[in-house]
Amino acid sequence: MSDAVRQIPFPALTPAQRLHIEIYGYVVLENLLTDAEISAITDTLYEIEDRFRTTGQMPGPHCFNTSTTEQFFRIDNLPHLAPAFFDYVTHPRIVGMAEEITGGPVRLQQSDAHIRRPVPEQDRRLGFHRGINPAYDHQENGLYHFSFIKALSNLTDLGPEDGGTTVIAGTHKVPADVPQEEIVAAAMEDPTMIHQVEAPAGSTLLFYESLIHAAGIIESDKDRLLILGGYMPTMFQAWNGYDPDIDFAATVSDEHRALLTGESKFHWPRKRRDLGAPAQVI
Repeated sequence: MSDAVRQIPFPALTPAQRLHIEIYGYVVLENLLTDAEISAITDTLYEIEDRFRTTGQMPGPHCFNTSTTEQFFRIDNLPHLAPAFFDYVTHPRIVGMAEEITGGPVRLQQSDAHIRRPVPEQDRRLGFHRGINPAYDHQENGLYHFSFIKALSNLTDLGPEDGGTTVIAGTHKVPADVPQEEIVAAAMEDPTMIHQVEAPAGSTLLFYESLIHAAGIIESDKDRLLILGGYMPTMFQAWNGYDPDIDFAATVSDEHRALLTGESKFHWPRKRRDLGAPAQVI
C-alpha cells in the first residue's frame, strides 16, 4: 500500500462523460485500472474467499460478509483489509469523479468486493433496486450534483453473457413517489431503456445510487469479479457496518484519513481547492 497522496484530477470527467451520466444516470470509463491493479485486487479477493471457505476466518476486524454462497461471495468494508483494496477506494481518478458529482469533498460511505458465479436458470432474475431517494440532489453552475455516487469496477471482461451490472437508464431523476415496481414494469415493456454494462476488465461504472439497477444475469460459465466504492459528502455518516477501522485510519495520511472517516465535514464543500464547475457540457 502506498499512502503517498496522488493528485486528484479536476475535472475528472470529460464533457461527454459528464453529459452521459447527466442524462442516463451512469457512465462507463473503460480501462481505468491497470493490469497490475486488476491482478492485485483479484488475487486478494480469491485468497480471502479460499481462506474463508477453508477455515471460516475473516480477513480482519470491522468487516463482514453480505453473502457466502457458492454462487455469490461478498466481503464488505474493505480499506483496512488489504493494500489493493485501500488503493482502490483512494484511487485519485475515482475520488475526483466522486467529488465532481457531489460538488465537494467526499468520504467513503461503502465498499465491497464480489465474486459472482452462474446460478441455476430457474433462479435467474434481475433484482432491480435503488439505495437512496432521488430528491437528495442540487443544481450548481448549470450542472446536476447528487449526494451518493458509486464507482464499480469489473475485474473480468464483460461480454453480453457475463452478467454486467444492468440499469434502467434515466431513472436517477424519477421521484421516489412513483412506485418502483411500475417503473420496472414499464422498462420491461421497452427493453431499450434497460442497459447492461459490457466492458473490458478494469473498466469502471460510475452511477448515482438513485439509479434503479441490478446485478446482471450470468449466462456464461465465467466468474464475475468486481469491487466498488460508494462516496457521499463528508457530513454524512457511514452506512451501518461500514464505519472505518480507527486504528488503521490513524496510520494513513491526513487526506486519506479524511476520506475514510469524513473528519473534514465542517469544511464541506470547499476544503482543499476551488471545486468550481468544469467546462459546460451543453
